[in-house]
Amino acid sequence: MYIHKKINGIDVVSYKMPYVNSVYLGIWLKVGSRYENAEENGISHFIEHMVFKGSNKRSSKQIAEEIDNIGGQMNGFTGKESTCFYIKVFKTYIEKGIDILFDMVFNPLFDDNDIEKEKKVVNEEIYMNNDSPEDLAYDMLAETIWKGNPLSFPVLGTEGSVKSFKRETIIEYYNKNYIKENIVISIAGNFDDSIFNTIREKTENIKSLNINRNLYKPLWNKGVAIKNKEFEQINICLSMPGIKYSFDDIYTLSIISNAFGGGMSSRLFQKIREEKGLVYSIYSFPSIYVDTGAFTIFASMSYDNLKEVYDLVIEEICDIREKGFSNDEINKFKEQLRIGILMDMDSISSRMSGLGKSMLLLGKVYTLDDILNKINAITNEEVNSLAKNLFQIEKLSISLVGKINEKKIGWLKIG
Repeated sequence: MYIHKKINGIDVVSYKMPYVNSVYLGIWLKVGSRYENAEENGISHFIEHMVFKGSNKRSSKQIAEEIDNIGGQMNGFTGKESTCFYIKVFKTYIEKGIDILFDMVFNPLFDDNDIEKEKKVVNEEIYMNNDSPEDLAYDMLAETIWKGNPLSFPVLGTEGSVKSFKRETIIEYYNKNYIKENIVISIAGNFDDSIFNTIREKTENIKSLNINRNLYKPLWNKGVAIKNKEFEQINICLSMPGIKYSFDDIYTLSIISNAFGGGMSSRLFQKIREEKGLVYSIYSFPSIYVDTGAFTIFASMSYDNLKEVYDLVIEEICDIREKGFSNDEINKFKEQLRIGILMDMDSISSRMSGLGKSMLLLGKVYTLDDILNKINAITNEEVNSLAKNLFQIEKLSISLVGKINEKKIGWLKIG
């Protein structure tokens, strides 16, 4: 059963699973690269790193040792619209786990020496990202389609922006964003109601700040971004406008993405990899934000296969646009989605993540029955109607990474 409480003005959502031995607790914040300006780009992710470097009570070594001493696991991640810190502990150690997690997140030291060292670590992460064809292609695509909007910023920032961070800037950004209005706490696992008293104690000193953080909805931009780099394969992303984060359409979108390129029996995988043998990796995925989205196809192949793969992807997009998915396809992937969600519910981390993300971005938690009823109610007509609205070749944007002779791919630019 889901429990939703307001504790010290903070949304706390939880789900009891008395048949397990552990507890997952996440602190979710409406903080990410989309809330940054160009000079701040990467600061949300940098702060995520810095809270692990020590608090006014514990050093980074003490944090690590105390977590290891109770057999716990702790980590964090940053996206474009949210940041999450989470901990997993054995059920009898939840109070200790909360003490460690809340201390480091809400009482960080931000030591000058640690800041300078962590700049080097984050820049190594940026270099690693730039050596990943997929990650580089995704960042280039975002910069193209969301040009002029913070949604185009890379989550990690740039080498230059990270090097420029000052302690005062970091603290100012932290104080403006790590506030009650931006926080959701989600819990899943084997716990009793005393956990809420512990959370009340740990959150009573978190500040409330009435700041206007209006997001500006980005306009969709067509374009082709090309990066000539010494990779063995050509890596391509093709993207069209998607939908915003909404309970009404998200599961219909999942059926479309899974049927089109989401797995081994999807159209793209079967036709382009299995039948033609032109690629090793090909898939589609949606990117969903609070007010907009994108639907993207990624593929990697040898240069000699690029034109044929591109043509086949376009052919499949046109086929869906004109004919839609068959009833058999829709029913198969609808059932796949339903079963996948039911199996996810066995996972404590999935429960915690689902609770936190839904409350943070939608302001509400939907029950398992809500979700299953929604999926069951989706009609084949609704799936094909949304698919035809999504698959708009005339709005296609493309990013391309690899050893490319731009003079020989004029056909791609013309599209």
